[in-house]
Amino acid sequence: MSRNNTEQVHPAQNDDVETASMDESNSKELHQKRGMKRLCIATIIVLLFTVVVLVFTTTIFHVHTPKFRIRSMTIDELTTKSSSNNAIDMKFEAEIGIKNTNFGHFDFEKTQVGFFYRGTHLALADGDVLVEEGKVKPRSTKKIQFTAEIGTKNLILDDDIESGFLTLTSKAKMNGTFHFMKLIKRNRSSEMNCSFTINLDKKVVQDINCQ
Repeated sequence: MSRNNTEQVHPAQNDDVETASMDESNSKELHQKRGMKRLCIATIIVLLFTVVVLVFTTTIFHVHTPKFRIRSMTIDELTTKSSSNNAIDMKFEAEIGIKNTNFGHFDFEKTQVGFFYRGTHLALADGDVLVEEGKVKPRSTKKIQFTAEIGTKNLILDDDIESGFLTLTSKAKMNGTFHFMKLIKRNRSSEMNCSFTINLDKKVVQDINCQ
């Protein structure tokens, strides 16, 4: 009897050993799965962080120099005198644009805009156009209108008058500071270099080109 009882105990012990071994195996497998899951989550977080940093670096934190241009011009009065007088008197209205494509605002200083004929500075009736200091909001364009009067005395304009077309240029340098959420503050300078052709017969401005 004792021998039979002893033989009947062994299968139960084997079952316990197998169960313990399976539990240990399942525990290791579960631990590995959790480890892989944590690794995947960490990898995704690092990738997302890298993408965010790249986006901020290439867009928000990258400062573009604002564009300072003449947008349009309209002639109010135009008189031409050839031969001995050899002069053109013109009164016009124009609109200047300061385009800021950044995510922060741009504070600009007082700026003078000069007009030239083949490199010669032209005297305006009230002096060079003066753009007062101001601010351009993020990702917007500030438009400024002005009126000026140009005289071209003592210049050789016979060829231009005979052709019916006169080409002038406007130049200026605008200094300012870019601001972004009090985190970034950078100085920037924007230069205007625009040329425009005046149709003397029709008294209109055409072909405004800015570099």
